[in-house]
Amino acid sequence: MAVKSKQLADGVTQEKPSTPSKCTGRLVLVTGDKGGTGKSVVARILLDIYRHRNINCIAYECDKSNPQLYRHYNKLEPGVRTLKLNQRGGADALQDDLKHFSPQVSLVDLPAGAAEYFESVAKDIFLFQNAQRLGYRITMVSVLGRVKDSLLQLKRLVDFCGERVDYVVVKNLYWGDEHKFTRYNNSKVKQSVEALGAVELLLPELYDDIFDLIDSHDLTFREALEHEDFSLSNQSRIYGWIDAVETEFAKASVQLGLE
Repeated sequence: MAVKSKQLADGVTQEKPSTPSKCTGRLVLVTGDKGGTGKSVVARILLDIYRHRNINCIAYECDKSNPQLYRHYNKLEPGVRTLKLNQRGGADALQDDLKHFSPQVSLVDLPAGAAEYFESVAKDIFLFQNAQRLGYRITMVSVLGRVKDSLLQLKRLVDFCGERVDYVVVKNLYWGDEHKFTRYNNSKVKQSVEALGAVELLLPELYDDIFDLIDSHDLTFREALEHEDFSLSNQSRIYGWIDAVETEFAKASVQLGLE
């Protein structure tokens, strides 16, 4: 690897790895507060889109208590890998895979409340430095509910990551229309993340009975379009939901690696 010298104050020369002039890939990390915000739903629909568009994506499941991404999408090649972020060295495979396989996108479904220990993980594996060196830009996708914990998690990420990442904020409309997110809408966190160029997206609501049926069969969203247990009306609703999500997420196509 090419290196360039850095002159230190005491005259000692230190070798420093060179970095690419621009990023060519995306490392997309999906976060949320306590379970139930819709974090894994966002990860699932993102992977659904990547697979459907034949975007070269390696996906990772980090939530061992509720491994939705793995359960629904591992059967689709090339599957879903698991990361044990709570173990020392558990995140090493993430950036090792970036170097060895050079995917267009790496998608990581972080455990609920991961902001509480993401900082230590990122420092342990030199995540920001290595991502830049390998030509990847990091995107933090924060899925919001309407509770205070959503803001605390996002603030923690912004305070730590700053300008080193891009931000996508997703309002899950299962919890009400976008104007009902008053705690976030009136917050200083919103001002801070917008100043850093955040893109705000809306996740349309999918009927509970349809969602529950998809979950009971461990289906991908697009598999449900062909499944015999779904009526034509329900398949049409799923199709409309997928189409609405793709249209909405196109607003952050660069940040999400959808281009």
